[in-house]
Amino acid sequence: MDVIRASARTTRQPPEQNFTGVVHMDEIASPALPSRLRAARVTFSPGARTAWHTHPVGQVLFVLFGVGRVQEEGKPPLALYPGDTVLIPPDVRHWHGAAPGCLFAHLAMSELGEDGGGTQWLEKVSDADYAVPPVEG
Repeated sequence: MDVIRASARTTRQPPEQNFTGVVHMDEIASPALPSRLRAARVTFSPGARTAWHTHPVGQVLFVLFGVGRVQEEGKPPLALYPGDTVLIPPDVRHWHGAAPGCLFAHLAMSELGEDGGGTQWLEKVSDADYAVPPVEG
């Protein structure tokens, strides 16, 4: 058993090409075989968001604080609130991030695929797509 102390965790900014706006990431768990689990706390400034992306084994998001949005391609964006859990199936094209004017943080959990591959990053979400009002509930 290992304990990773909070003081040993360094907050970093993820690659700019995969996000719009200011985003901070704190790694919670990284894969160590036989586990393929990756978990991170991701904090988005108001209006910040991921690019479109997919995960080979899907993704789980647990909202920690703030107001956010998530969108599956071809469907309307959904509003997210503290305590909400999002279950994203494998290889579903989606994005997530903060609502305008609100900080937002979630715990993001996903597994590497059997071949060791992880997130497939795609193009950034356009301002027009981001501006579509979310569906509540």
